[in-house]
Amino acid sequence: MDESRLELKVGALVVAALVGAFTLLVLMGEINFGSGATLIVDFSHTGNVVKNAPVKLGGVPVGRVSDVELLPSRREANGAPLPVKMTLSLNKEAIEALRSDVMVTVSSVGPLGESYLELSPGAAGTPHDPRVAVRGTDAPRLDVVSNRLARFLDAASKVLEEDPEAISKLVNGVGGLTTTVDGVLTENRDDLKTLAGELSAAAKDLRVLAATARTQLEPGGKANALIDDAAATAKLARTELPELSKQASVAIGGLARVSGQLTEEDGQKLRSMLAKYEAAGGKLDAIATRADKLLLKLERGEGSVGAAMQDPAVYDELKALLTDVRKNPWKLLWKE
Repeated sequence: MDESRLELKVGALVVAALVGAFTLLVLMGEINFGSGATLIVDFSHTGNVVKNAPVKLGGVPVGRVSDVELLPSRREANGAPLPVKMTLSLNKEAIEALRSDVMVTVSSVGPLGESYLELSPGAAGTPHDPRVAVRGTDAPRLDVVSNRLARFLDAASKVLEEDPEAISKLVNGVGGLTTTVDGVLTENRDDLKTLAGELSAAAKDLRVLAATARTQLEPGGKANALIDDAAATAKLARTELPELSKQASVAIGGLARVSGQLTEEDGQKLRSMLAKYEAAGGKLDAIATRADKLLLKLERGEGSVGAAMQDPAVYDELKALLTDVRKNPWKLLWKE
């Protein structure tokens, strides 16, 4: 009986341990029951990120690195090697939060901690297409930095071996340059203040100009209306120009056909006719000029007719005469 109880306790303890471990794995993100999607990220170096490494968004785990693939022959457009392809398994919420300018960087938990991938969703207006690979931001490589530093130190050592006073010359040169710059700044302090003030005023004017341009370019502004009018004019030109060009071509073709049928004699006659029309036009201009002068004299009362037109008594007599003639037309033929 005691042995059965002991076995029951041991079994319950094992089950509790398994349930606790399973719960811990779920809480740590090792096991995910939700639906998700994949995201492809390209790197030139893994940055010590391995398969099953966590993927975080804002420091919160949202997925895992499901696969790390090596493609040695793959290169970028500029020729730089791009051999690492990572497939990320993310939850649905994280995928929906990604924009078209999403960034993926390599980070680590502390200086010597586990490496993981950090997602920056981006701020673009269009969502990211999961079928499009993202170019990840490569982690700084300490081995490359140390290699470059070693080469720099080797070059500096060679310079010191060839010229032991190179460092002192460099220090003296920098000191002299600093003294010269300080003297120039001291001598031209007032000019520099004036220049700074002018630059500040120019920056203020630019801000005002930018604000004005922004206001004018907004819907309802003059610049926006001008742009709309220009667009409408361009649209009308694109619509009407082909028809106008066609009509012009037809007219030019008709003129060409008519001019092609004219002989040299017809051309001389046409020129003679045009000359006569020109002479007649000149005469008409002269007649019109004389008529204007005559009317002007009449208005001024010059000459007999003008005086008669301007004299009220003469006007009244002529009016009475015409009235009497209309009433007694026989007086024109018969005298008493």
